[in-house]
Amino acid sequence: MNLQHLKYVVEVEKTGSITQAAQNLYMGQPNLSKAIKELEKNLGIVLFKRTSKGVLPTAQGEEFLRYAKSILDQVEQIENLYRLSGERPRFYISVARDGYIAYAFGRFLCRMEESQRPDIRFKETDSGGVIRDVAQRESDLGIIRCPAGQEDSLRSLLADQSIIVRPLRDFTYQVLFSQDHPLAKAAAFTPEDLHPYTEIFYGDGTVPGLPNLESVRREKPPAGKRIRIYERGSQFDLLCQVPGSYAWTAPMPSAILDRYQLVQRKCGDVRTKDLLICLEGYRPNPWEEAFLRELTQAWAQMVPPIREKKEKGGR
Repeated sequence: MNLQHLKYVVEVEKTGSITQAAQNLYMGQPNLSKAIKELEKNLGIVLFKRTSKGVLPTAQGEEFLRYAKSILDQVEQIENLYRLSGERPRFYISVARDGYIAYAFGRFLCRMEESQRPDIRFKETDSGGVIRDVAQRESDLGIIRCPAGQEDSLRSLLADQSIIVRPLRDFTYQVLFSQDHPLAKAAAFTPEDLHPYTEIFYGDGTVPGLPNLESVRREKPPAGKRIRIYERGSQFDLLCQVPGSYAWTAPMPSAILDRYQLVQRKCGDVRTKDLLICLEGYRPNPWEEAFLRELTQAWAQMVPPIREKKEKGGR
């Protein structure tokens, strides 16, 4: 038994519903039911009974709830004591490396007075690193990326670590290169047309146990035409400096494209998803909710690929 179990029980008693409590706790209903049954087994009592009016505590459950609420109140008092001593609330998040996420994070910071900022930790890494950070509580939220169609497999992989998955958005990968690239003004091109050029790509892993972009792509550039990198900023520098270089990325905000004089183009149909992860029962704080809203607004500013814009203009 831990504090999380106490919060589970109190929320069920508050809502009178396992389903509603699971939604409020940002976790799956089966996982909440399982946690309560395990707690009842460990205690040797029945905490709740189902009635026509919903889920109600038993007599033993009411006694347990009095202790649970008292403990949670004391924990809250301790937390408030340290907050009053000057410790700032935290905003710890690990994310997949991507321009639109970093762009949203910058806008999120700009909208906040310095004096109002929490203790901030923004880490860019591969999806496997994001999962480790959330599982080990080094980050409270994470944004990971997985191929379309693999979301259910990912949920199963993360369930053992008590990590839940929420969809953010899905998209088709774009090709990113400088405005001077030979294909920048081409009416259309295929993945095979990219073979004479140098691909810039992240060399570390993705989600263990799931296929990555490399495995779902039908066409790959020949040997000697690829440069592995491990830092997002170097991607933009290389695209600007290495003639004929390109990268596969999520759609980018126009502000980033203009800043680095880059162009994004549609090529093929490699679809993927960005997903939000956190530990079961975790509730985003106001700063995290504000960042997620900023992320949605940043996505709305994505520039349509040039080919799509031409097609619409020609109608």
